[in-house]
Amino acid sequence: METKPSLIASDSAYIGQVLMAMAECTSAGLSKFSGWMLIGYAAILGALLANLDSAAKFLASGTLSRLALLFSVVVLLNLLQRYSAAVVSSNAEVGKKVKEQPIPPNMDITVFLTELEHATLWPARLMVRRSNRKLLAGDLAAGGRLLSTFAQVEAWLVFAQVLVSVAATLVLACGLRG
Repeated sequence: METKPSLIASDSAYIGQVLMAMAECTSAGLSKFSGWMLIGYAAILGALLANLDSAAKFLASGTLSRLALLFSVVVLLNLLQRYSAAVVSSNAEVGKKVKEQPIPPNMDITVFLTELEHATLWPARLMVRRSNRKLLAGDLAAGGRLLSTFAQVEAWLVFAQVLVSVAATLVLACGLRG
């Protein structure tokens, strides 16, 4: 049976900080890429719609409506990715600001975490409660792992955007009349 190596609190905290920084950088890069991809798609669709009379001569019936539908899917994926990016960037920023503050010498961590949980609305409260349990158990890397997971979800959402955009390109290519 394989056992996990035990970490001291400073190692766990450092790992959490590294994971948080990785998630923040990954998220920022994905947001830029996703945004440019959305802008490119919108520009192509906008050009087709702006020149509908002349474009209709070269496009099979229904091609523009399929492109518009696929664009809607890309927009939805982009919105989900941007929401996840907002969670990652805001949590990373809070982590930086909290790190700059001195810890009150008589602070009761249990009371602090309970108040944090009470200040959070459902369903996020469930995540906060789970993270609090991990923190109280000594897992100081839990927050960084959670942000890393959010950044990976973002990566999958952006990958799905790429696939839908490629599908749109195929729809356009197949919809051209010679």
